[in-house]
Amino acid sequence: MRSLEKKRIPVMLWGLATTLLLSGCAGSGDEAPHQALAQVLPTEDARPTAEAERGPLLEALRSGDAQVRRFAVRGLGRLEDPELVPAAAGLLSDPDPEVRATAAFAVAQAVHGSDGAAALEPLLAAARSESLPAVRNVLARSLGRIRPAGAAPPGVLPVISAWIQDPDLPPKTAVGAALGLESLSRASGPAGSDPALYEALRSLAAYAPSGAADLEAVSRTRAVALLALGQRGQLDPVTLEAGLRDEDPVVRATAARYLRLIADAEVGERIMEALQDSALIVRIEALRAVAVAERTDPSCRMLLDRARNDDDTGARLVALEALGEPCPESVGDDVTAHLDSVASALSSDLETEWSPATYALGALAHLAPERARAILPTHRGHRNPFVRAAAASAAEVISDRTTLDDLATDPDPNVRNAALPALFALEGRALRPLLVEQLSSDDGQLLITVAGLLAGTDTSATPDARTAEAAITAFERISAARRETARDPRMALLALIRGSGTDSLARRLEPYLEDYDPVVAAEAAAILEAWTGEARRAAPRRLLRLPLPTAEQLAEMERNVVVLHMAGGGEIAIDLLPLLAPTNAYRFYRLAGEGHFDGLTFHRWVPNFVIQGGSPGANEYHGDGPYTRDEIGTTPHWRGTVGLSTRGRDTGDGQIFVNLVHNVRLDYDYTVFGAVSSGMDVVDALLPGAVIQRAEIRPKD
Repeated sequence: MRSLEKKRIPVMLWGLATTLLLSGCAGSGDEAPHQALAQVLPTEDARPTAEAERGPLLEALRSGDAQVRRFAVRGLGRLEDPELVPAAAGLLSDPDPEVRATAAFAVAQAVHGSDGAAALEPLLAAARSESLPAVRNVLARSLGRIRPAGAAPPGVLPVISAWIQDPDLPPKTAVGAALGLESLSRASGPAGSDPALYEALRSLAAYAPSGAADLEAVSRTRAVALLALGQRGQLDPVTLEAGLRDEDPVVRATAARYLRLIADAEVGERIMEALQDSALIVRIEALRAVAVAERTDPSCRMLLDRARNDDDTGARLVALEALGEPCPESVGDDVTAHLDSVASALSSDLETEWSPATYALGALAHLAPERARAILPTHRGHRNPFVRAAAASAAEVISDRTTLDDLATDPDPNVRNAALPALFALEGRALRPLLVEQLSSDDGQLLITVAGLLAGTDTSATPDARTAEAAITAFERISAARRETARDPRMALLALIRGSGTDSLARRLEPYLEDYDPVVAAEAAAILEAWTGEARRAAPRRLLRLPLPTAEQLAEMERNVVVLHMAGGGEIAIDLLPLLAPTNAYRFYRLAGEGHFDGLTFHRWVPNFVIQGGSPGANEYHGDGPYTRDEIGTTPHWRGTVGLSTRGRDTGDGQIFVNLVHNVRLDYDYTVFGAVSSGMDVVDALLPGAVIQRAEIRPKD
């Protein structure tokens, strides 16, 4: 791949480029979208706050090229500033439908996290005059998320309901309406529990137009409507039964999530049917329904049967974990014997599947502590750090100090991170010297944990010179790497420094008033002011942004696919969405080409939610160095989409997650930059610690 130089063109120069564009010297109505996006992307990525710096985006709204207008208005929305609503709303009547749809999304995103009153009337006016299904799709979704004064807005439900009543309701409009009403159903107060809302959702849950070409949109409509009804406890037996027998597995899984709403006389039969479903995601929901129900002989035998016999390890893990709750005596011995057998069968071979043994040990720790204690040495001495971390969790349950003492000094920081809080719960202040020693680590997650524990040991609120010295040394050390993604551990260390240090450390903290991270610089100023009583002003010196993709690189990403070759076999092909999330798609593409993901893991597995990975440290707080911006777009978090893991706005660090079901609650907060085009069966089979053998870039078929 091309060598990437870390430089960027100042925003003011892009104003000149935009002026040329508007005068007809740089583009036309036939201009490729890649070139159009490249022209406005630098201003969007700069996240300008001053009106003059936003000039290029505002000027581009008047471009003669519809693509430029579309990307410009989307960029305005991503600034999430309510003051920009009038400018974005001006394109709600654009002659180009793609521009109108993007403008609707931008108007709603501009008020994200704030009072949405400014966005309501423009969106309602546009909805009343719009007829195209694709634009109505986005308008419905945008209207559904508006919350003026914290309540659902008036006028939204009647507009969307009127569309739904069309006997020829197009799938594009239907799925947008379902998403909008799902958002609306989460509103507080009467609007979120309006009987008319539930009636509209029930009609969408039964949506099955004859001859529809877009079957995916049809099934997604039913799934989202079922989800919204279930969240509000409004799934009637007829609608739920229809969902359980739907041809689409995601719809069946969504319905199975609410099996508890079925009458007691019938729930057992429905659960048994769901447990035999061909789709893993359906069986997992059925297992969860059993897990939260009263523990009876039949329910425990259902769990035990799946723990023994399910074809998918993921379902067995869910069942094994659920068996940690006590069962009646009639089946209790069988449960304990099975857990004992699985936990004892841990192989020392790194290539052998180890998750069942760790899950069984965790359940056994709750049911038979002494038996778990006897098995623990095999787990705590395993070569795989994921196994040792699980051993620490089991040791916490049974208060096994020997295991916790051993793992608290483990060479792997993730194992220590699991063991130290458990050991601290047993030893309290006596653990302080060991905790201070851990501040020599460079692992962000461990530093956050240790800093929090050390703050918890200081009951006297008096300074502690040794702790403060270790904390500021750690802070200086990890700050020297100048990694934006070290913000969380650095802030945790600053909190510890503030509580344990004195103004004798002021000289060492002074340089960080000009830190590269404005959040850290502001905190340094606050600490110095508290110590000295003198006003301090943060003057951060920001790092250069990551290089942005060129038009040629955007086109290149569309021609290729990133394939993750998983250890043990299986390929996951990811189609990137560079026109939707250019900087994040490019970062993933670049890192894949550089071998960054080779040998890394999917460290987080949450069944029927996401699987997350791509961290060099195999944890949430270790990613690629610089942050990337959020690029919130119109693609929902459907099953199979690939999203950007963040810890707050604009904190992407190269970690990714794959949605295992439709996770529409993540919309508007997390970036989608790709989608699994083949290998979703491989994704479904992934387990905690799954290793990415290598990432490959290859042309699309």
